[in-house]
Amino acid sequence: MFKGSTKPLTLLAAGLTDAAIARVQGWSERTTQRRIQRVMAQLGAPTRFQAGLLAARRGWL
Repeated sequence: MFKGSTKPLTLLAAGLTDAAIARVQGWSERTTQRRIQRVMAQLGAPTRFQAGLLAARRGWL
């Protein structure tokens, strides 16, 4: 897992949009999208929903 990806994953699993996660984290929406895409690739998750599910199963949340 990448450093600092726990909080965005938690927010993603809670159903927040990229824009909402960006506001909470103080990032741009594009930065948020890139970070989520990176974590999704690492998890092998094709969807945001699956990323949240896989992260929870791996104990990342």
